[in-house]
Parts: sequence; C-alpha cells; structure tokens
Amino acid sequence: MEEFIKCSYSGERNEVGAMNGKGEFTFPNGTRYVGELVDGEFHGKGTLFYPGRGRYEAEWDHGKVITGQLFFEDGLQFQDEKWIYCSPEDRRYNIEITNGLRPAGESNITPTTQEKS
Repeated sequence: MEEFIKCSYSGERNEVGAMNGKGEFTFPNGTRYVGELVDGEFHGKGTLFYPGRGRYEAEWDHGKVITGQLFFEDGLQFQDEKWIYCSPEDRRYNIEITNGLRPAGESNITPTTQEKS
C-alpha cells in the first residue's frame, strides 16, 4: 500500500507506475473507491464506499459517471421517482417501514360508541 497526502492506494499499476487495473483508493475522509482504474482515473466498474452512509456503484469513463446507483447503509436503493420514504405524507425511513412502525401521529385508538344511558 502506498500513501499520498493522507490518501492510500493498493492495487495494480501500469509500466510507468500509474494506478491501472483493479485497486482500492482511500480518501482522507475514509471514503474508499474499489474497482477498475486507467491511468489513475476511475474507469470501468467501481464502487465508492461512504463510511456509515452507504455506497455508490457505478460505471465510470475516465473519472466521469456513465451510470450509477446509490445504496444507503441499510441496503435501500435510492430512486429518483416514486420515492416512498421520508415523504411529506409519511416521514418514516426504510427500516421503519420494513419493521412495521406506524407513521408519527397515527393513532391506534379506535372510535368508541357512545354509552347508552
């Protein structure tokens, strides 16, 4: 493993020593990229892992994302459309919905009938 100003890299290199092939690059904040590189750039399939937050799986072209998917720490995949989590109508997270927690403010009390006198 080689260190670069609080970053580190372990993996394959080309004949001039540039990061090339499969490898793992760690940023100073702990974010890691694991995947394919060409001449020091993310290129091909690779994943960014954000500690305690989730991961971003993508197809890269010389450092630019071609396609990608964001996954939260609990495995939930982010969606641009039809997002049902933490909406104004229902502010629950994925784990709350998955485990059957009711939305805040929803009552378990049922209306009672008026007692006959």
